[in-house]
Amino acid sequence: MVQTPKRAAGFGGTLAAVLALALAPPAVAATADENTSWRGDRVEAGSNQDNAPVLEPGQLYIDTFHAETMFYRVGRTMEDSTLHVGLTTHGTDGETTDDVDVELSTLEGDSCDSDRLGWEASSAGNLLRGTQVRATAPLDPESGQAVPGCGSDSELLLAVNTLGEDLREQDFEILVAEEPEPVGAEELRDAFEDDSDLWGEDGVPWYELQRDREADNPIEPGTTWHDAPQVEPGLTYDAQLAPGEVHIFRVDADWDQQIQAEVFFPEPTSELSESLSGWTDAQISIVSPYRGAVTPGGQREAAEQNLSSRVDHANATTLRAQSYPITWAGRYAQSAGDNARHAIVPGGYYLAVAMEPSEEEADFQVPYRLTTAVYDASDDPPPEYDASPISPADTDGSGTGLSTGQATAIGIGVLGLLLLIGGGIFLAKVLQKRPADE
Repeated sequence: MVQTPKRAAGFGGTLAAVLALALAPPAVAATADENTSWRGDRVEAGSNQDNAPVLEPGQLYIDTFHAETMFYRVGRTMEDSTLHVGLTTHGTDGETTDDVDVELSTLEGDSCDSDRLGWEASSAGNLLRGTQVRATAPLDPESGQAVPGCGSDSELLLAVNTLGEDLREQDFEILVAEEPEPVGAEELRDAFEDDSDLWGEDGVPWYELQRDREADNPIEPGTTWHDAPQVEPGLTYDAQLAPGEVHIFRVDADWDQQIQAEVFFPEPTSELSESLSGWTDAQISIVSPYRGAVTPGGQREAAEQNLSSRVDHANATTLRAQSYPITWAGRYAQSAGDNARHAIVPGGYYLAVAMEPSEEEADFQVPYRLTTAVYDASDDPPPEYDASPISPADTDGSGTGLSTGQATAIGIGVLGLLLLIGGGIFLAKVLQKRPADE
């Protein structure tokens, strides 16, 4: 029997629907609350480790800051893996807000990593704040400070402590990811030397970044990690930033690569100049896939890194940022710079461009030009893995939020569905070929 176009289309539509259902990623990308920009499942922290909820790798979660220390248990699914936890929240109208301590430790209380909510360099940077902690095998297992359980325990404890009242009752997003132990990890650790001059006497090198003056590439910025548009290194884009806004873009980078970005505010028109006559502060940040800042600290020449500045009411203003090179061993950097411990996985990094709110609540937009570049800046051998990392779908170039086992199970399910559909079609053909008198 020859299928009619309608019948063929109907079968194709059914198959497509079945495949779409079977291959759909988990619903971690769904917005949990229409009134929040965060994504993930809503959870409620515990008051201690026994009543703490378990957070799983490859997932996003939303909770609300409380006065008491908040506890979560983080599960490990792969032997000797590294667990990454990122936390992000909004600031309070760009004003200076209280810090939040974030710590990942063993259930026995031995600290694996801790940090404070930050990466703001100005009041504009307070509009969006994040941090990143991890639990991995120690660099030197024989060291008296080594905590082997950080790289092997099946569960770890995440503690979030709000230091003050400014952020209480405010939502935040938690990201959990798991990275397998690479092949030859011991050799990679042995080869690493933690030195303040790891990147040279002058620190991370700055490469000349060329803005395309003639480019005409308008772009619609994202406002969250989850709707950030992809920007291509070497291209110059045009956008407009209003006071109180945060624009987010995504740029991909691989092992040993370093990201640089420039935000150029052209000379303002006379009308815009009047609006800018007050103090209008802007900032650029480069953020890792797991929400930690990756920009070197310390003072740099303005022609190199210049993370924040007042937008001049008469002259052009330029902001510049660079990342640490992305290396596996950077997770052990202590002397080389704290933020180097965040530039430790390839994938989608984020550029956040922010402008502080206007005191007069003025409504105006400031045009700017964004240029990015990615350079080969290190010669560390890239690690090799026998397993795939488990990350939320929008944190890297290939993440699906699925573990290897989940992906295998889905594949088997799809195969079963295809066999079932194929058997049904074969049976239908046999029945249609039987004589009518049967």
